[in-house]
Amino acid sequence: MKQTKDYQLFFSIQSKISKIPFNQSFAWYNYLGCENITFFYDDDINPSLCFWGRERRIPFTNKLFLDIQGEAYSESLSDSQFTKLYSSLINLNYSAIEINSNNQYHIEYEIGIRRAGFKRPIGLFSCPLTIYVNFNEEFNFDRNWKRNLRKAIDSELIFDELESVSDEEIHKIVYIFKEMSELKKLRYLLNFDSVKKLVKSDNIRTFIVKKSQGSILSARIIFDLNGYAYDVFAANSIQARECGASYFIMDSIFNLLKSENKVLFDFGRIPPSKTASDSVYLFKNATRGKRIQYNGEWVFYKNQLLELIIFIYKMFRLKLQRY
Repeated sequence: MKQTKDYQLFFSIQSKISKIPFNQSFAWYNYLGCENITFFYDDDINPSLCFWGRERRIPFTNKLFLDIQGEAYSESLSDSQFTKLYSSLINLNYSAIEINSNNQYHIEYEIGIRRAGFKRPIGLFSCPLTIYVNFNEEFNFDRNWKRNLRKAIDSELIFDELESVSDEEIHKIVYIFKEMSELKKLRYLLNFDSVKKLVKSDNIRTFIVKKSQGSILSARIIFDLNGYAYDVFAANSIQARECGASYFIMDSIFNLLKSENKVLFDFGRIPPSKTASDSVYLFKNATRGKRIQYNGEWVFYKNQLLELIIFIYKMFRLKLQRY
């Protein structure tokens, strides 16, 4: 694998790969703040694997840790090619490497990355499941989806795509995300400056639903490139629950993307569980899209004690939810 700190060089190379997950995009790079990032690719002219990761220091040590969220790669890669590419990665000066791949599960990927020396982590901290909505197929939403859609229509909601997002609209999206986060007991909030960078980036689209002459009830930020769309952020106010706004905005987005001849929509991640987060799964599953498994989480540690330290830090210091 080749590596660079030159983001312009990397993204020009990456653009030659057709399917790029949103968390490997230039837009997401901007959103995160561009700090301590290293870029990797296998070939300048005909790349088959590109990704970037954030370098960190392992807690309580001074050892270097590489955190990779997703990859862009050619689906024609064989397991032996994956092995060769990821073997070169572990020979670099990292004491620990973690990969969280949000590409559809690929048996060649698993065989290849295992043979390179990666393993599943001690604890999974992100759900490796999603739902695809295929725009080449007829929609088949369930009865609850249709019932909420009728409620939204009766409420005379208005759907709109924001071609230019104002500061006032960004503040409102951040605010209703906070409302939703408190209601669903999420562990993070949106930051105005970061969201502003994101929504003004290429290939990012922002949609809203509101009542006539009213404020924003629901918003959706998606990444759209080469026919593939990814759910990035959703923000739904408390009032949105009363009028089916979250169903109406997604239904409107799906119909718009289908009319634009897009290929599919990736809902991001679904968290089926016995907790309050199961409502997110129920909402997304109401589309009756195809439930998909990602490649998921993989780790390489040069020292088992380091892996244990990282696990304890995530579990008891960060209090991340296990899956």
